[in-house]
Amino acid sequence: MAHAARLGALTDDLITAVSSSTPRRDRRQPSQLKESALRTFKSQHHIRVNQFEIDARLEGLLEKFYVLNNEPLADALKPRLDELAAIPNKWRPELLALLLALSDRPAEKTDTDRALEIIPDEPVEQQLTWAEIIADDPLDEEGIWDDVENESDYSEHRPPSLSDESISEPTTSTSASFLGEDDPGTLARAFVIPKDHEQLGQVKDLRDRITGMHSGSELTELQVIRQILLMLHGLPTDLFELGSSGRFQNRHSCRLANIASSTLSQVFQDSTLLGSQIMTVRRFTKSNQQSVVLQSFQAAVQTRLNAFGRTLSSIEQDFLQQENSAVVSILKVHAEIDRVAKPLTHLGDLIPDNALKHNVQALHLLNNLFKQACNLQLIGEDEEGAEVAALLSRCLEPYLRPVRLWMTEGKLIASDELFFVRCLDESSDRGSIWHSRFMLLKQADGLIFAPDFIQSLAERIFRAGKSVMFLEALGHTPDVSRPQDLDIAQIMQSTSNALLPFSEVFRLALTRFVDALEGSETRTLRQILMLQCGLQANITAINHLYFGVNGAHFQNFAYSSFQRMDRGSGWDDRFILTELAQTAFETVDAVMADHITIRVKSRTDKKATASYGQREDILGRIVVDYSISWALQNVLTSKTMAICQEAFTIMLRLYRAQYLLHQQEWALSIMASRSKDQRVKELLALRQHLSWFVTTMKGYVCEVSSVVTNQLAVDLEAAVDVDGIVAAFDTFQLSLTSKLLQHENLAPIQESVLAILDLYEDLALEWRDAVKQISDHASHPTPRQLVVQQGFSTRRDMPEVDETVDLTDDEDESEPHGHFDQRSVLSVPSLLKEYNRQLSFLLAGLRSVSRIEGEPAWIMLSEKLSWGVLGADRKHT
Repeated sequence: MAHAARLGALTDDLITAVSSSTPRRDRRQPSQLKESALRTFKSQHHIRVNQFEIDARLEGLLEKFYVLNNEPLADALKPRLDELAAIPNKWRPELLALLLALSDRPAEKTDTDRALEIIPDEPVEQQLTWAEIIADDPLDEEGIWDDVENESDYSEHRPPSLSDESISEPTTSTSASFLGEDDPGTLARAFVIPKDHEQLGQVKDLRDRITGMHSGSELTELQVIRQILLMLHGLPTDLFELGSSGRFQNRHSCRLANIASSTLSQVFQDSTLLGSQIMTVRRFTKSNQQSVVLQSFQAAVQTRLNAFGRTLSSIEQDFLQQENSAVVSILKVHAEIDRVAKPLTHLGDLIPDNALKHNVQALHLLNNLFKQACNLQLIGEDEEGAEVAALLSRCLEPYLRPVRLWMTEGKLIASDELFFVRCLDESSDRGSIWHSRFMLLKQADGLIFAPDFIQSLAERIFRAGKSVMFLEALGHTPDVSRPQDLDIAQIMQSTSNALLPFSEVFRLALTRFVDALEGSETRTLRQILMLQCGLQANITAINHLYFGVNGAHFQNFAYSSFQRMDRGSGWDDRFILTELAQTAFETVDAVMADHITIRVKSRTDKKATASYGQREDILGRIVVDYSISWALQNVLTSKTMAICQEAFTIMLRLYRAQYLLHQQEWALSIMASRSKDQRVKELLALRQHLSWFVTTMKGYVCEVSSVVTNQLAVDLEAAVDVDGIVAAFDTFQLSLTSKLLQHENLAPIQESVLAILDLYEDLALEWRDAVKQISDHASHPTPRQLVVQQGFSTRRDMPEVDETVDLTDDEDESEPHGHFDQRSVLSVPSLLKEYNRQLSFLLAGLRSVSRIEGEPAWIMLSEKLSWGVLGADRKHT
């Protein structure tokens, strides 16, 4: 019955706890819940809980509390478990299992204070009192004091002995203060008197009254000197206090006998200023600095602070030694302190602003040290200048460590934010090692992020490291013969000259440092690129492919491609065009035919079309790619190859014009012998003008290409490193762009040249029509005449369109959008008039820009074109 009652009461409590957190709509009557729960309990037949598992879980819970540093909770739980184990109860495992199941993060949610309140207090051990001792053994017994000596065991007449029989056997009441032979600490504490704060305050007040440190009091010089020395040591004083701004100020206005108040005020003012400056230096030495340069500066400043402290101690010692009869003079001490503290005040001026980033602080510190050393030498402070120079060398040494690593091994320290070389992309392709993988970090003003004295050497350092890394990528090991223990201070000492300013000595030392680390990698890399990598052979191949140095090979490729264009669609098959190019240049020794690839740009490419007459620039879509090694791609950049491609397109257009004129030579005899028509005379005159123009332009392009290429060879021969080679190619690119009229501001002149080249297609159409009319009047056309009639085909006759589209409809739709209508285009006088108009604009533009830019090649081209026009006009008339 008791068990049933306890079960019912427990069930009521559980129902109340659960139903209070259940939403109102889900609640049922408590009686229904109780009946349901009791039926469930009665119908369940479970085995007993494993008491050993419960004990193990509780032990684990205690261990968890200790691990989580919640020892008070563990100490509160353990005695309760022990107390519960002492009470006999067969349901103890089940109760503990229920509590464990109901627990929710006890280590975090348990209120430890409340848990400790109900811990039973430990029984207090009953202490033996003097009353009990006297009750058992009264002190008034006869003879109890007979063996007691009158003098103390520790009197000044008898030295104490820890082995005396009187203290060898400690009693119960004296055991706590027993002095053992092996415990000197306990013996010392026996003579320590506890501090009495009240008495200490009285002593301080008495000291203030004795020293007289209050406003208006008269002090001695020795007292003032002592206060100044204490302040400079960074110790608290009675005369000076440290204000909220971090500067010392007088706490009291005192007087000195035999010294004017103005003099004393000036001494106090100078002393507080000096103390404030030295306190700033002390704070800097205690600050946490991340940069190795600032840490080196901290260590050097701390060394000088220690030396300054020893100097102050020696001044104090002169006044403390009795055998020395030192004269107490505050002015003398002030002058001596000012002399020895001057280097520290200079260092205080060099401390960088904390608001800046640590790498910027280090950069400013090196610049300030260099300027300070130069200025001190200029004003004749050679001793202080030498100390600042030595400090500069010490701070510069950690700055030069990444420089040494970069120049000797081509490696960068990822965590170094002070070095001016940065790696942009370590995974970039090897063809961009020299130009894109690394960069020089620049400041907002465009200067390199380096001290002022490194600016002139930064490019050399940058180039040397890239050369080492480039050689390693090529499989060459770096030069290990270079000295690895270079010390800038030793180099400066060997370079020192009393007749030279410090700036020059320091510059020579840095130059020798860089010279010693640079090695021969830059020259070795230049030789490898020129000889082993075949730079000169690739330049020769570019001359053949892009500039048509051998006109026969270039003409074979060009004419074969033109024939495919004139046949109609399918001409832009890149495999066939590549085969034509490889076949045309396979006999050239410098050209590796299998490295040639021809591709055709898409029609959607805006750069592949010309604007004149809304005609599609088919020739501008043809691109020549010549494969070169990744090493040469670092010097033959994409910009250089782009201008070479522009030269190739120009040459292809000129060969196209000559190709159309050569096709007309088959019909010259027919035109001359069979017809005296005015139209024929006009066609011959127009053909003569266009023939002179294309011959002049082709000669000009070949000549300037040859001049620019020869200059490139001279510049490459003079280059001493990779940067020299790159600079030579940059000059080549700029010169070729200028001479070929490819600048953006020369676009009108380019359009005029394209417009004249388009007239060759119109001339071919008119020429074919005239030949056909003359041949139709002949009674018996010869086989040669038949070939002439069927051999002409131009862009206008067979446009490059989809074969499924009606060519007639496309032609009709495109003509109204042209620069001329259909009749004017086919009119020979209109073509001649257009030629004269475009040529006049071209000549005027060339003369104008040549006067502005002073380009002699443009003047030469305009003169040659004008000669041809005048000669052609005279011959025609």
